Amino acid sequence: MDKKQKGLKAWNPLTSLYLIIVLAIVSVLFDYRITLLIVAAMIILAAVSGVGMAFTKLWLKSIVLVCIICFILQSLFIPGEKTLWSLWIFTVTEEGVSKAIVLCSRILGVGSAILLGGKIIDMKKLMAVLEERGLSPSATYVLLSTTNIIPQMSKKMNAILDAQRSRGIETDSNVIVRAKAFFPSVGPLLLNSLVSAEERAITLEARAFSAPCKKTKLKEIADTAMDKGVRVVLIGVLILAIGGKIILWIVLK
Repeated sequence: MDKKQKGLKAWNPLTSLYLIIVLAIVSVLFDYRITLLIVAAMIILAAVSGVGMAFTKLWLKSIVLVCIICFILQSLFIPGEKTLWSLWIFTVTEEGVSKAIVLCSRILGVGSAILLGGKIIDMKKLMAVLEERGLSPSATYVLLSTTNIIPQMSKKMNAILDAQRSRGIETDSNVIVRAKAFFPSVGPLLLNSLVSAEERAITLEARAFSAPCKKTKLKEIADTAMDKGVRVVLIGVLILAIGGKIILWIVLK
């Protein structure tokens, strides 16, 4: 456990990954009331970890917005026998609302868990831990590169747009002007990404990335007794949740 970090960030990244997986699965297993409680717990955990504001803003802009859109579309276009509201060609049925609640509940639970994981888990540390557990270094490199590709390309695009602004090209006006500035930047962005990928590959080979020998590490990631205990508890919670869901399904059936 890293004492310099707060909340979940102080945990071993593998422990945090276990927590995210358990939260996502439990939110899918049960109805929207349990999901809302889990999401509230996620917001509290994010606040305790020092990323509450960033997590909440991103959550409102992405997951909540997607849920609202899906709820409207599901409610309006899924047919049913009991009509709740009707206007022109649009009809809201009880069956449509029920299915919309189920879908939005799952999106809310799983999406919120993924966002929380993105905010609290250091992917470099997680890949290092997974590599210690036997995952191939090539696989960890591919996973890490995949998670970093969007932030890296975003930074490069901002740098290209800044360079265009310095040359007097308008990039911050209406949509048409932005499109005219954006599409010519895609070519340099792709070429830059290809060159960067080649440079990273050469750098890795220069550091004996594919050499068949034991690698040394710059930092050792602690896996305390508390982390191990938390993982055991999380596995137990997951087993109980799945077992409870099965029992509940049998009883209701």
